[in-house]
Amino acid sequence: MNRLFVIFTFLLAGTFVGCDTFVEDTDLPIDSIDDPQLSVETQVEFIVKGVQSRFSTTADRLLVFAGGLSDEFIFDQNVPNATFPSFAEMDIGDITFANNSNDGVYNDLGELRFFADNLLLRIQDIEFEDTALRTEAEFTANLYGGLARYFFATYYGLDKRQGGGIITDDPENPGPFVPSDQMYAQAIAKMEAARALGDAAQARIINTIIARIHLFQGDFASARTSAEAGMIEGDAAFESLHAVDNTNYYWSQAGIGRNQWVTDFRYNAYVEADPAEAARIPLEEVLGNDGTTVYYRQGLYTARESSLPITKWQENELILAELDIRGGDAAGALTRINQVRASHGLAALASADMLVLMDERDKELFTMGLRLPDQRRMDIWHLGPDTWWYLPITQNERNINENI
Repeated sequence: MNRLFVIFTFLLAGTFVGCDTFVEDTDLPIDSIDDPQLSVETQVEFIVKGVQSRFSTTADRLLVFAGGLSDEFIFDQNVPNATFPSFAEMDIGDITFANNSNDGVYNDLGELRFFADNLLLRIQDIEFEDTALRTEAEFTANLYGGLARYFFATYYGLDKRQGGGIITDDPENPGPFVPSDQMYAQAIAKMEAARALGDAAQARIINTIIARIHLFQGDFASARTSAEAGMIEGDAAFESLHAVDNTNYYWSQAGIGRNQWVTDFRYNAYVEADPAEAARIPLEEVLGNDGTTVYYRQGLYTARESSLPITKWQENELILAELDIRGGDAAGALTRINQVRASHGLAALASADMLVLMDERDKELFTMGLRLPDQRRMDIWHLGPDTWWYLPITQNERNINENI
């Protein structure tokens, strides 16, 4: 690659995309900036917003697809406006490498990782007058670089049972496949670097995400260490932010915007068993094309600009509750579970075990993309033995990358 241009199209959310070259014999676009011009202090805030924007346009789609591959969502063409064959593949776990919906989010995830890492490199070449801006940029680059690696490790796979992803900085020499355990280690290292630069609330958020990773890996001692320093009641959720021109994908494809994905029927059963559950599992009825079957779509994200929680203090308490149960402290786990339930006005439970804990995770972490890794680690897979546990690394990646 002779030259690198990073083109910024700054709408309301600051979205930006990368490309290698422009078409010959055309005027340079007026809304673009040549790459060297970006490595100056006055452009850093702009790049930071671009990284954050690419995160928001990646996270919502990726988590919807994770819900579709898990037993959280259903794709059924009897549902009005459910038409995408690419979604049908995810629903049954028979996903082709050329699935175009998956291809789009995979590309965006790769861009998120690249933009975050590239920001970190740019910082080294800039002499900052504003030290606070430098700290913010380093924090952003490390946090979102870590989150991108977390997404690869959790949601992508080389084959049906092997999770992980690919990191490429030179398009002429694509990187090798990095298995989930190694990708998680990279994610944690990035997040720890961000944690050292953040404030106390940001540190707690990062500790909760790191605790989540350790939990997925079965490293329960490390998970407890991180969760005990994680989010506490009253902490604001860490969210993916959306706007009218950066629509929340749950709204647009799994909600009132369009009913492509509807919830598994068990969520309505939860609400029927205890109507107070509607506080954390709001559902809306959708009548099927047959005029008989009633489906239920999520009602959490009722507007295009609804924000999406990536983690929240309730998750941290449920991580600790699970660790309490694994350590034989059912009473301690019950206290934590009831603290979470009380935050939604739900009645206290009388006892807690692992089945109760998993039901509470299913309800509390609804639409956060966590059901898929929970199913894998708890051996409660709902599809056949020859189905994908991950979204596959795409055909385009396989075509250009001789290292996989």
